[in-house]
Amino acid sequence: MTHQRHGRGRGFFPRSGLLALLLTAATWNTTSAQIEASFGGRQSLSGTAYYYISKAGEITMPVNLWGNVKNPGRYEVPISTDLVELLSFAGGPSSKATMDAVRIIRTVRRDNLMRKVEFEVNLDEMQMLDEKALDLEPGDTVIIEGGDMDFRDYAIIVSTVAAVTAAVASIVRVTQ
Repeated sequence: MTHQRHGRGRGFFPRSGLLALLLTAATWNTTSAQIEASFGGRQSLSGTAYYYISKAGEITMPVNLWGNVKNPGRYEVPISTDLVELLSFAGGPSSKATMDAVRIIRTVRRDNLMRKVEFEVNLDEMQMLDEKALDLEPGDTVIIEGGDMDFRDYAIIVSTVAAVTAAVASIVRVTQ
Protein backbone atom coordinates (compact mmCIF):
# COMPACT_ATOMS: atom_id res chain seq x y z
CA MET A 1 0.00 0.00 0.00
CA THR A 2 1.42 3.37 -0.92
CA HIS A 3 0.74 6.57 0.91
CA GLN A 4 -0.01 9.64 -1.12
CA ARG A 5 0.29 13.21 0.01
CA HIS A 6 -2.55 15.48 -0.92
CA GLY A 7 -1.84 19.16 -1.31
CA ARG A 8 1.16 20.92 0.13
CA GLY A 9 2.02 19.90 3.69
CA ARG A 10 -1.55 19.20 4.69
CA GLY A 11 -1.47 17.13 7.82
CA PHE A 12 -3.95 17.81 10.56
CA PHE A 13 -2.69 21.41 10.78
CA PRO A 14 -1.11 23.22 7.88
CA ARG A 15 2.17 24.90 8.71
CA SER A 16 0.63 28.37 9.05
CA GLY A 17 -2.01 27.13 11.51
CA LEU A 18 0.53 25.23 13.55
CA LEU A 19 2.77 28.29 13.61
CA ALA A 20 -0.11 30.47 14.85
CA LEU A 21 -0.94 27.99 17.61
CA LEU A 22 2.71 27.74 18.67
CA LEU A 23 3.08 31.53 18.76
CA THR A 24 -0.06 31.86 20.87
CA ALA A 25 1.14 29.16 23.28
CA ALA A 26 4.59 30.76 23.47
CA THR A 27 3.03 34.11 24.36
CA TRP A 28 0.99 32.56 27.17
CA ASN A 29 4.03 30.66 28.49
CA THR A 30 6.23 33.76 28.40
CA THR A 31 3.69 35.75 30.39
CA SER A 32 3.42 32.97 32.96
CA ALA A 33 7.20 32.63 33.18
CA GLN A 34 7.63 36.38 33.65
CA ILE A 35 5.18 36.40 36.54
CA GLU A 36 6.87 33.40 38.15
CA ALA A 37 10.31 34.96 37.78
CA SER A 38 9.22 38.29 39.23
CA PHE A 39 7.32 36.81 42.16
CA GLY A 40 7.98 33.68 44.17
CA GLY A 41 5.49 31.07 45.23
CA ARG A 42 3.15 31.05 42.25
CA GLN A 43 1.01 28.05 41.49
CA SER A 44 -1.58 27.73 38.79
CA LEU A 45 -5.07 26.53 39.56
CA SER A 46 -6.80 26.20 36.21
CA GLY A 47 -5.10 29.30 34.82
CA THR A 48 -5.52 31.38 37.96
CA ALA A 49 -2.49 32.84 39.71
CA TYR A 50 -2.21 31.79 43.34
CA TYR A 51 0.52 33.33 45.49
CA TYR A 52 1.75 32.15 48.89
CA ILE A 53 3.39 34.96 50.87
CA SER A 54 4.30 33.73 54.33
CA LYS A 55 7.00 32.30 56.51
CA ALA A 56 6.85 28.76 57.89
CA GLY A 57 4.35 28.50 60.74
CA GLU A 58 2.80 31.92 60.10
CA ILE A 59 -1.00 32.21 60.28
CA THR A 60 -2.34 33.24 56.87
CA MET A 61 -5.54 34.34 55.20
CA PRO A 62 -6.73 34.19 51.58
CA VAL A 63 -7.51 37.43 49.75
CA ASN A 64 -8.30 38.11 46.10
CA LEU A 65 -6.76 40.97 44.15
CA TRP A 66 -8.38 41.91 40.83
CA GLY A 67 -7.86 44.61 38.29
CA ASN A 68 -5.04 46.92 37.41
CA VAL A 69 -2.09 45.56 39.37
CA LYS A 70 1.03 43.92 37.99
CA ASN A 71 0.15 40.42 39.33
CA PRO A 72 -3.57 39.97 40.05
CA GLY A 73 -4.72 36.71 41.60
CA ARG A 74 -5.47 34.93 44.84
CA TYR A 75 -3.00 35.59 47.64
CA GLU A 76 -2.36 33.63 50.81
CA VAL A 77 -0.84 36.30 53.04
CA PRO A 78 0.00 36.74 56.74
CA ILE A 79 -3.06 37.63 58.82
CA SER A 80 -1.48 41.02 59.66
CA THR A 81 -1.29 42.10 55.97
CA ASP A 82 -2.99 45.39 55.17
CA LEU A 83 -4.18 46.79 51.83
CA VAL A 84 -0.93 48.61 51.01
CA GLU A 85 1.17 45.51 51.74
CA LEU A 86 -1.10 43.39 49.54
CA LEU A 87 -0.64 45.82 46.67
CA SER A 88 3.12 45.69 47.24
CA PHE A 89 3.08 41.88 47.13
CA ALA A 90 1.31 42.18 43.76
CA GLY A 91 4.04 44.38 42.32
CA GLY A 92 2.06 47.58 42.80
CA PRO A 93 -0.68 49.19 40.75
CA SER A 94 -0.35 49.39 36.98
CA SER A 95 0.13 52.75 35.30
CA LYS A 96 -3.60 52.82 34.47
CA ALA A 97 -4.84 52.09 37.99
CA THR A 98 -7.08 54.60 39.68
CA MET A 99 -6.30 54.60 43.38
CA ASP A 100 -8.95 57.05 44.55
CA ALA A 101 -11.68 54.41 44.74
CA VAL A 102 -10.20 51.01 45.59
CA ARG A 103 -13.16 48.68 46.15
CA ILE A 104 -13.17 46.00 48.84
CA ILE A 105 -15.86 43.33 48.92
CA ARG A 106 -16.16 41.56 52.25
CA THR A 107 -18.44 38.83 53.58
CA VAL A 108 -19.96 39.91 56.90
CA ARG A 109 -21.63 37.47 59.28
CA ARG A 110 -24.30 38.63 61.70
CA ASP A 111 -26.80 36.48 63.54
CA ASN A 112 -26.04 33.41 61.39
CA LEU A 113 -26.65 35.45 58.23
CA MET A 114 -23.96 36.13 55.67
CA ARG A 115 -24.04 39.06 53.31
CA LYS A 116 -21.59 40.87 51.04
CA VAL A 117 -20.58 44.39 51.93
CA GLU A 118 -18.72 46.66 49.53
CA PHE A 119 -16.83 49.80 50.45
CA GLU A 120 -14.24 52.09 48.90
CA VAL A 121 -10.86 53.26 50.14
CA ASN A 122 -9.16 56.36 48.69
CA LEU A 123 -5.45 55.50 48.56
CA ASP A 124 -4.67 58.83 46.87
CA GLU A 125 -5.30 60.45 50.25
CA MET A 126 -3.78 57.86 52.59
CA GLN A 127 -2.72 60.45 55.15
CA MET A 128 -6.41 61.14 55.82
CA LEU A 129 -7.32 57.48 56.33
CA ASP A 130 -7.76 55.75 59.63
CA GLU A 131 -5.38 52.76 59.81
CA LYS A 132 -8.39 50.47 60.30
CA ALA A 133 -9.57 51.38 56.77
CA LEU A 134 -6.50 49.56 55.40
CA ASP A 135 -7.10 46.33 57.36
CA LEU A 136 -7.96 43.23 55.36
CA GLU A 137 -9.97 40.24 56.49
CA PRO A 138 -9.91 36.63 55.29
CA GLY A 139 -11.79 36.24 52.02
CA ASP A 140 -11.72 39.93 51.05
CA THR A 141 -11.72 40.78 47.36
CA VAL A 142 -9.86 43.96 46.43
CA ILE A 143 -10.65 45.54 43.07
CA ILE A 144 -8.38 48.14 41.48
CA GLU A 145 -10.18 49.92 38.66
CA GLY A 146 -8.29 51.40 35.74
CA GLY A 147 -8.36 54.07 33.13
CA ASP A 148 -8.74 53.85 29.39
CA MET A 149 -7.00 51.33 27.21
CA ASP A 150 -3.78 52.43 25.55
CA PHE A 151 -2.08 51.42 22.29
CA ARG A 152 -0.41 48.42 23.91
CA ASP A 153 -3.77 47.02 25.09
CA TYR A 154 -5.22 47.33 21.59
CA ALA A 155 -2.10 45.73 20.07
CA ILE A 156 -2.40 42.72 22.41
CA ILE A 157 -6.08 42.28 21.56
CA VAL A 158 -5.48 42.60 17.81
CA SER A 159 -2.55 40.14 17.83
CA THR A 160 -4.52 37.60 19.87
CA VAL A 161 -7.54 37.87 17.56
CA ALA A 162 -5.25 37.54 14.52
CA ALA A 163 -3.59 34.40 15.92
CA VAL A 164 -6.93 32.77 16.74
CA THR A 165 -8.37 33.75 13.32
CA ALA A 166 -5.33 32.26 11.54
CA ALA A 167 -5.68 29.03 13.52
CA VAL A 168 -9.42 28.75 12.80
CA ALA A 169 -8.88 29.54 9.10
CA SER A 170 -6.22 26.85 8.89
CA ILE A 171 -8.48 24.28 10.51
CA VAL A 172 -11.35 25.20 8.19
CA ARG A 173 -9.03 24.96 5.18
CA VAL A 174 -7.84 21.49 6.29
CA THR A 175 -11.34 20.16 6.83
CA GLN A 176 -12.58 21.24 3.38
